[in-house]
Amino acid sequence: MTIKIGPLGGKLIFWGATLFLIGLIQGGLIPYFLNPRMALSAHLAAVQSGMALMIFGVVFELLSLKDKWLKIAYWSGLLSMYLVWFSITLSAVFGASKALPMAGQGFSASYVVETLVLLTVYTGAGLGILSSLLIVLGLSRFVQSKTT
Repeated sequence: MTIKIGPLGGKLIFWGATLFLIGLIQGGLIPYFLNPRMALSAHLAAVQSGMALMIFGVVFELLSLKDKWLKIAYWSGLLSMYLVWFSITLSAVFGASKALPMAGQGFSASYVVETLVLLTVYTGAGLGILSSLLIVLGLSRFVQSKTT
């Protein structure tokens, strides 16, 4: 089977590779963050999320979804990965800990920063679940269409 990579899939691959590169660079800067333990989490999130976006890009053309849902899957996947990475990085810079208490133990930040991190973490997580659900649904429909 030949996998065709369309415009949206190509963009997901590009933005995934970009996030992967950001994660690699961030890995070298871990000791310089206010909370290095949180910075390690952000580094790992960027590298893993970058790879996930690249994989999403490769399989994107296989999704059997209406155009509206493909766009929602694209944007929710892209935004979720960057929002989660950004919120963890923000926590590492400012010492926020309420949204991610294990990595943030012993640190705290202002109410505004803590609230911003909470909002971005939860928004990113929700968008990630939505995107993953649509990708699984689209792949399931694709597989069913090929086996019936």
